[in-house]
Amino acid sequence: MTEQRVYAGMSAEERTARRREQFLAAGLEVFADRGWAASTVADVCRAAALSPRYFYELFGGREDLFLAVTGRIAEQVEGTVRTVVAAPAADPQARARAVLEALAAYFTADPRTVRVALMESLATEQFRGHRRRLLESFSALAGKLMRSLWADASSGPALEIRAAVLTGGLVELLIAAASTRTPVPLDDLLDELTALYAAAARL
Repeated sequence: MTEQRVYAGMSAEERTARRREQFLAAGLEVFADRGWAASTVADVCRAAALSPRYFYELFGGREDLFLAVTGRIAEQVEGTVRTVVAAPAADPQARARAVLEALAAYFTADPRTVRVALMESLATEQFRGHRRRLLESFSALAGKLMRSLWADASSGPALEIRAAVLTGGLVELLIAAASTRTPVPLDDLLDELTALYAAAARL
């Protein structure tokens, strides 16, 4: 059995995991602040306070880091929704509002997530494909919310189209808020969104 070398109280695997977290945090900061086109690996390494050698041990290049950052955001969104759905709720409308509230709170708490996952992800064809899959997962969630809000909600292409339209509108609201740094009036917005989802389900 190979003995792991321990340095500063951490094994090699633990140090590698920590450096990866540092690069993910730095990538989110740099891509949000400078934008994809203007950012470099050197910028990320400076922000992470780590050398390029460590960067290339973990990532094939800037593109790999960007996809890892957006993948992390998608995982966090999925985890946020899963937590809310698992919690007890008085009725379907309360649960739907709770899901929307959790999503809005996640993105508005750190506008960098909006900038990277929804804006800078338009920069390349590969990123656009990743973004499209993320929005498709949001639309699928919207469809589930609509069906839970109305027992007789239709299914199939018609519902999917309405879910996609509502998702697109929500994404544009988040982008506008992140771009202008204007606080989103969450209570009013969530009431309107819940009502819109319920109304769309009845069509």
